Amino acid sequence: MTGSSPRPPARLVGRGEEDGVGETADRVVPIDVGEARLESATVDLVNLIAFAAHGRAFARRFRDATGVDLPAAELRTLLVLAQGDARSGGDLAVALAIDLGQTSRQVSALQRAGLVERSADPADRRRSLVALSERGAEVDRRWRAAWLRDYLRPVARWPEADVADLTRWLRLVDAALRRGLGAGAPGGRRAAGVDAAPPHLRSYAEVVVDLVELVGTSHGFDDLLRELRAPIRQAAYFALRLIDVHGPLPITEVGQRAGVDQSQASKQVRVLEEHELVERAADGFDRRSTLVRASRRGRTLVRRVRDFQLAGLRGLLSGAPRGDRDRWAELVVDLVAELGR
Repeated sequence: MTGSSPRPPARLVGRGEEDGVGETADRVVPIDVGEARLESATVDLVNLIAFAAHGRAFARRFRDATGVDLPAAELRTLLVLAQGDARSGGDLAVALAIDLGQTSRQVSALQRAGLVERSADPADRRRSLVALSERGAEVDRRWRAAWLRDYLRPVARWPEADVADLTRWLRLVDAALRRGLGAGAPGGRRAAGVDAAPPHLRSYAEVVVDLVELVGTSHGFDDLLRELRAPIRQAAYFALRLIDVHGPLPITEVGQRAGVDQSQASKQVRVLEEHELVERAADGFDRRSTLVRASRRGRTLVRRVRDFQLAGLRGLLSGAPRGDRDRWAELVVDLVAELGR
């Protein structure tokens, strides 16, 4: 694979590839959530992971957990490298969906920080491979242990049978998403941090690491929005969804909830206003300020994205066993509720 190789599809999630009966950008059929409770809860989990993995709040949390302060672009490069073995610059550029020049600059910055190292490719001495350095691996271990605790806490007191059942479902989801995203098997470094989990939670911890790192480093919403012919991309969509769920909100609170400063929040709101996805309303408590709320068009887009995700996940998981659906649904709903607190 080279830097010019086509990037695999990476929607989170859209068309159901397994049975050929998927949704298209022109035909998004609403799903009855009551009939798809398991898929609905699973989409909630995937979205929770995706939304948590973007924005400045994520970078701040990484800094607090590891003591390393990195710009968002370099942080993402580091986390992609943490998923497996050494990569060529071309492979890394494809994984990051950026050009080789940007990749090289980010790798150089990480190398200066002592977090990655370059070595000659044994198969082709003319090119180099990039991998985590010992310091980079230690930083990755600290970061993984920190965020993994958030996923271990909700299930720490669950009966072992419940944890085993949830783990079985998450493995099916991880495998289905890897097929849909065109992603390979989990990298060899996933054991880092997992060994600190209690023995009865290690299988669960392993699949959580696989799923979180797959979703968190993908550009899935960009591809999904593009396929839906939406006028915005991932960052603006995250702001729209936040406003739809919690609004009306002042712009300062949009920034606080998204983990960005007010100038960035204002920029995203302007993009949404340009496309008539949000609208301003007077603050009933302070007439000097205004609130931002999702417009009818914005609410419709949020619903279309979710329906597209549900239809895609249903297609990808069409071969999953039917007998355990109600039990799995209850477990995923409980997990999402705990993680969202």
